[in-house]
Amino acid sequence: MPAELEKRIATAGRILLEQSAYFTQHFGKVESHWKADSSRVTEADLTLSRNILSSLRALYPDDDSVSEEELPSIEEGPRTLRKRFCWVLDPIDGTNNYALGLPLCGILLALLEDGLPAYGWTYDPLGKRLVEGGPGHGLRVNGVRVPAPPQPASLDRHAFVTLHFPQSAENLRRLAPLLSHSTGRCLGSAALHFVYNVLGVVDGSFCHSGKVWDIAAGHAQLAAVGRRMIFLETDPFPLHALLPKPPNLPNLAGTEAFLRFTLPLFEKTAH
Repeated sequence: MPAELEKRIATAGRILLEQSAYFTQHFGKVESHWKADSSRVTEADLTLSRNILSSLRALYPDDDSVSEEELPSIEEGPRTLRKRFCWVLDPIDGTNNYALGLPLCGILLALLEDGLPAYGWTYDPLGKRLVEGGPGHGLRVNGVRVPAPPQPASLDRHAFVTLHFPQSAENLRRLAPLLSHSTGRCLGSAALHFVYNVLGVVDGSFCHSGKVWDIAAGHAQLAAVGRRMIFLETDPFPLHALLPKPPNLPNLAGTEAFLRFTLPLFEKTAH
């Protein structure tokens, strides 16, 4: 493993865990408001974003960084990402759950190298675990290497899949064969959808509205265990710019059996 990448992998998990006490202390106790894009934000989102990014920037001042809570303005325009390494942070994934006191949420952090997901961390407070991994590095839970889950030959009727709501009428039409075949779950957190995916609890996930900070860590972790993410519209990687209004990145992620079952349900070209 290159020394610069190894150094960042060795320190980022500790930085996330340093924020776990604040995350827990303010869970279900913070006021929130709605942003212009109709997503919820709390003071905890903003504080965690500042704390985590300030720690990363102190250690790695030459790296780029992206956070859901630090988007460029319309007047500023796209922010070019030129550095070899770029941190991509979602300080609270599942803010609706967090604000309401539903313990299905987490912190997502990814490290991109040359614009590609190289490693991802998910702090899961309910599971009391830090899940981390990336392509060629395997998967670790609380620092312990865990084996990749098995790859089933087919998506049988005992399979579990995750997705988010609300869904468009068109997506519901497309997904009808999947939802009538498998057991569906909606946790309200992309972080946990991907965690349960890489741990083998669920066979696949459909994410219709995720941004780059929602999916970058999961993308790296999926590759660590031999699962894949396929984009149904635009593949954001390699990521070289952050837009004032980042696009949604619809994707399917999971086992090869899940992808074989679900890809034909979508007529658009996948990437």
